[in-house]
Amino acid sequence: MKIVSFLNSDYNFSAQLAKICDIESDQLLFVSDVNSLKQHSFSKEGIIIIDIDDYKDSLDKIALSIKSYTNYPIYGLVDKTNIKIQRQAVKFGFDIIMTKSTFLMNIKAIKKQIKNNYGNS
Repeated sequence: MKIVSFLNSDYNFSAQLAKICDIESDQLLFVSDVNSLKQHSFSKEGIIIIDIDDYKDSLDKIALSIKSYTNYPIYGLVDKTNIKIQRQAVKFGFDIIMTKSTFLMNIKAIKKQIKNNYGNS
């Protein structure tokens, strides 16, 4: 599975995610801007993850831009749950908002769900 991550400042989370992806043989891409998505193919199932804390001032723009490149689900990741930010991100097109720790604990189930649903949307 391809995991495209927009993470700029949480190096600990990035390292944990990279370790999991290495064990699971997932393709992990770290990107810093949407324009770099042009260089990649999105033919198999995948997921986009965005650190909301890093991109909170441009959530609307980043979600719209990503949707123009791929139909991968967009997961917004936060350190702590904040209902206001969660509602705003969903309004802008994010599919799911969850804490980073929840994402890491449930990545196998998330990948299984994406594989089951890929192409059915």
